[in-house]
Parts: sequence; structure tokens; C-alpha cells
Amino acid sequence: MTRARVGATLRHDGKAVPAGPTAPLDAQGLTVALDVPPNVELLRASLTVQAPGEDVMVDVLPTATVATSRGPGPVPTNAPVQWFSVDWGARRALMFLQVKTREANVEGRLSIADGGPWYPPTPVTTVPLGDKDTTALPLPGILASRLMVEVFAPPANPVPPATGQKAVATVSSLVVKAAARPPDLTVHVETERPFFQHGLPLQPLQELTLRDDVSAALQQAWPADLKGGTVTLGLRAPAPSRLQRLGITLDTVTLTQVWSQGGDTLALPLTADEEGIGRVEIAPGQPLREVRFLARYQPRGERVPLSFPPPENPSQAHRCGAGLAAAQAFSSPEEGHALAGMDFHLRPLTRSVMGMVTLFPDEYGRPGTVPLAPGVAFTLDEQDPAPWDARWVSMALPKPLAFDATRNWWAVLTVAQGSLLWSLGDAASVGGASGLAPRASLYRTEDTGPWLEREVPSLRGPSDGAWAYSRPRLLTSCTEPAEPPQVILRWGTKQLPVKLDAHGWARLDERELAELAPPPVLATGSAPMLEVVVRSRVAGEITLSELRVTSPQRDTYALFQPS
Repeated sequence: MTRARVGATLRHDGKAVPAGPTAPLDAQGLTVALDVPPNVELLRASLTVQAPGEDVMVDVLPTATVATSRGPGPVPTNAPVQWFSVDWGARRALMFLQVKTREANVEGRLSIADGGPWYPPTPVTTVPLGDKDTTALPLPGILASRLMVEVFAPPANPVPPATGQKAVATVSSLVVKAAARPPDLTVHVETERPFFQHGLPLQPLQELTLRDDVSAALQQAWPADLKGGTVTLGLRAPAPSRLQRLGITLDTVTLTQVWSQGGDTLALPLTADEEGIGRVEIAPGQPLREVRFLARYQPRGERVPLSFPPPENPSQAHRCGAGLAAAQAFSSPEEGHALAGMDFHLRPLTRSVMGMVTLFPDEYGRPGTVPLAPGVAFTLDEQDPAPWDARWVSMALPKPLAFDATRNWWAVLTVAQGSLLWSLGDAASVGGASGLAPRASLYRTEDTGPWLEREVPSLRGPSDGAWAYSRPRLLTSCTEPAEPPQVILRWGTKQLPVKLDAHGWARLDERELAELAPPPVLATGSAPMLEVVVRSRVAGEITLSELRVTSPQRDTYALFQPS
């Protein structure tokens, strides 16, 4: 499973924004296209923009409205004018003005306006005119949406209140520059109305971060039903501007609702004391935020009264096959408890094994001659290459069998084809209930040969004798409640017990899941799956459904940074 990461690309006028000191922003807008993969849910988002400093300017003339004393239109370069005005339609900080004229004995009077009447700016009121480069005039960030320059002849006495006489001049070059900071900034999602507007010009190097507003807008536009798709975030300014930085941070969760075995519902057959495992694929390195599922348990109406640790790679065993047979004795359960079936811990030695389990009464400490019930045949067929592991093999009686409460009984295992091992251990490790307990374990080397005792060394002191791993399953009464299964979350080498509520729900939050840190990534680049492990003392079936596993991640995209 690859990491479900949202893709983000920045475009202007349909094209990718190239690397450079700043990014363009105007009425066409900058577009942030988010490519959302399926099953990714947005929790939070933040958008950060930074304005450039005052050293970054834009020429306002290309998009401005110009008028002169001769009428509307560009300032003529071959005809004298008495005045001209430039209207760029948005409040901006004027940073530079240069007016070159063919006449050198004139000067300009500067007036500005911002949606109202004209007024003289301070501290600059006059503009040098002429054909020299000294006409360049840096301005101290005068806020205005338009300017006007009137041509005057300098007065003979420059001391106020002398103002000079109106004059005309032929403008050969005009440059008007404003700070490139956006005069206004709006943010919208898709084609919806802007959800945010900054109605004032941004200050030099000002950083603006949107959180709640952009989170709500993106969540509303997020692909329905988490099917994946594209979400477009747009930024606009009323006049050509520049941005120094632009970035977006997305807090998302990858949602998994399907078991790796396939489907949104998983039915696991349970064998007594064996594990049923539901697996969930998690992207490598991602933690868990939430795990939720519903477990419906259906026991067989049986119980296993013997309690002992599950064997792992037993070092000793009975060998059965080619005349070799084995038997395990038990005391009878209390009156009213009937035998429904048995489980045997077996390891096949051949690819195909055909055998039989038969129950006999005890006669003088040995299996009797007349069986208590017809034998139950079993078959083991292996497809994988040898060697094969030992496992529990379950056998059900055609009908429940009641016992004489005062008499022991035997389970005898014979093999007609192939051979197998019946795992052996120390009877001291076995605890019984309902009167049922293991007794002797015997073997024989010929079909009609005598039954012989086998001794098994104990690792924990004196031995109580050999014990062939087997589990009688007793029927339970209708009034006897079934023992609930044990549920564990396992991820790599770490385990976390799971408590089901009265309705079978398991709900674990981020705090509880903190104990399950992401396991190390394997050399293949994959990671161990998250496992829902179910163990039951009795056979049955558990159905896992309503799966919801979320893995949080934070992705920060520097959509534009100075190159």
C-alpha cells in the first residue's frame, strides 16, 4: 500500500508557475489544484501567503486607464499636453514615478486620489520634468488609486506663495510603478464566492495565514464519499501583483474500510484456542488515529474444559502410520455433559494422510475392544513443499456421546495411508474442568500388538506422564452463556488488548492507540499489516464488519518559494 498523499500544483493562467523570485497574482488568479486520492479525509488545512518587500514593484501603466488634457487614451508622444492622469483602479503604494518631456523649462505638480477628490501628497508635491535621467523620482509608498500630473512653468520667484503659470509639455517617456504587494486579496474554492477577503493592501513582507476559513471551505468541496478527485483553491488580486511565498498544509487521514483478505465484511472460522486473523493494510510509517469495527461472535454451543498452553514446535510426538498407532485416555466428564467432538495436534509427514479416530471404553487401563461409537475418518492433503507444520485438526462426532461417569475412556488414532506425528507434552501442564482430565498416553507398533506406555521428561520437575495433545469438546446447555472471545490488535511485535462493548463494537481512539507505534519498514519497502487477532476457547465463527481505520498525516506544500 502506497502512502495516500494529496498532490498539489500551482498554476497561473493555466500554466505552471516557473521558479523565480516571486509568483504572479492578478484578477485571473493563482490556482492551487489538489489531486485527492480515494479514501483520504480532510481534517484541517492552512494556507499561508507572504507579500514581497518594497523592493519588488510592478508597472501599473499596462492595465491602467490614462487620460490627458487632449482626451482619453495614452499620453501622446508627439503632441503637447497640459496634464495627464493614470487610474489603476486599486489602492496601491506608489514607489516610483518618472516623466520625461522634450521641454526642460517646465515642472509637474503631482496630485493623487483614492476614490475621492484630488489632493496633494506629502512630502512630494512636484515632479521634475525634462529629458534627463534625473527626472526619476522615488516615492515613499504613497497610497493612492490614481495620480495626476499638471504642467507648470516655474515661477520667477520660487518662494511661496508663487505657484507658476500653467504650461504644456510633450511627454516622451512615462513610468509609474507601485509596490507589487496585493492591494486586495480574495480566496475562493472552485467557483464559489470568496470565503475570505483581505480588503487592505498587504504590508511589506506581511505573512497571512488562513486556518478555519480555508478548512471549512475545502471540507465542503472535498470529493463526495471519499471517491477521490480534484479540488481547486483560487487566489485573486484586483490588479497585477506578486507573492513572495505561498504554501498550504493539509492534515488528512487515510481511511481504510476494506480487509486485506477482500471485502468490507470478513467471516473468520475459529478453532478452539487457535487464532482467527483479520488483516488491514497500512501505509509504511503512518501512525493510527482511530480503529473501529463490529464483531459478531457465533460459538458452536461447545466448550473445551481442558486448559493448557498452545504447543509451539513440540519436541516429542507419537508416530502414527504403517502399523503404528497411539491412544490418549481421559476421565469421563460430569453427568449431563456429552462429547461433541475432538481436536488433535498433528503434523503430517507425508503429503497425503488418511486416518481414523475411534473412541473406546477403558478396560484394565487399556483401550477396550468394542468402540463407544463409529470411528471418524479424516484426511490431510498438503499442497506446499515439505516440511509441514503441526496444527489442530478438528473432528466432529456424528452425534453427541454421553459417558459412564465412573469409567475412563480412550481416543485411539490410527493411520491407513501415509504417516503423521501426534504432539506430546507433559500432563502436568494440563488443567481440567467438569470432571474431565487427561490420563495415560499409550502407543503400539503393530495393528494387534500390545499397548505400551511412553514417558516424557518434564522440564519443570517430576512428570505426571505423557500427554498427547488433544481437546475434547463438550456440548453446552442452552442456559450456559458462551465465553466471549479474546480480541487483540497486533502490529508488528506490539499487541493491544481490545474490549468489545455489549453490542460487539470495538472503538479505539488516538490516545489508546499510542501504544501501537508504526513497526519498522521491511527491507522490501513494505510494513507489517495491522492484525485483528481473535482467540476463542470454543470453535465457532466471528464476523468482522463496519471497519474504519484512519492513519493521520500532515503534508506541507511549498507551492512557491523564491528561487
